[in-house]
Amino acid sequence: MLKKIRVGIIDDDQKAIDFLSAYVAKTDGLVKVFETVDPQKGLTKVRTGTIDLLIVDMVMANLSGIELIAQIKELQRPSRKSRLGMQVIICSGTDKYAAASYHYDVTDYLPKPLEYLRFVEAVDKVKQYWSERHPILIPNEQIFLVKVGNMYHHKLVRIPEIIFLEADGMECILWFGDAVKIVVGKPMSYVLERLPRDRFIQCHRSFVVNTDYIVDIFNKEIKMRYLANEVSVGDRKIYKEFSLWEISNKL
Repeated sequence: MLKKIRVGIIDDDQKAIDFLSAYVAKTDGLVKVFETVDPQKGLTKVRTGTIDLLIVDMVMANLSGIELIAQIKELQRPSRKSRLGMQVIICSGTDKYAAASYHYDVTDYLPKPLEYLRFVEAVDKVKQYWSERHPILIPNEQIFLVKVGNMYHHKLVRIPEIIFLEADGMECILWFGDAVKIVVGKPMSYVLERLPRDRFIQCHRSFVVNTDYIVDIFNKEIKMRYLANEVSVGDRKIYKEFSLWEISNKL
């Protein structure tokens, strides 16, 4: 089962938003994260939040859909790690911008009034993208399925067995006991978002630790159970979540 695909909706017509929201609500695998009639506010939501699918109108006041998509494309440069996987579906009452929109690699261009079956067809494209390119998180189970090698080979990983995460460029390394590791072809920030935040805490720009495995904490290092090498600790003023965890667990 795929993880829930998080959806944002931007349309300056509230009735259109209500219509799309109803479609999202009754479609398996989708969850609405935000909606807005203000495209500028919508762009801010995209920049500051994390969504997997954006549904956007083309003709809007202040900021057109094509201008908004162009700015989103900038967010999807390789240096913008957390936005790499976001898909865009256009839902518009005109096909005037259809050809131009595909220059920005949108997933689909849907006409208004929108039929539900056509909506599902577009969403299926998004689901296919996720099934091929992202780790699969099975809800209610502490399990990852991580793609290794070709697209038909997935490695089952039990989340409680992960000792720490290490960032390696645009990839993430999962470390286990006896120095066993698995490389995930996604940024560490992406993987962290799908882990229990009460146990997995970032302590350095390159490291996230599973607090269940911490043995000793020093000024700049953490000793982890089952591993010989220490994990680095960054500035506690920057990694406040780790600092708060330390304070809350001190006797």
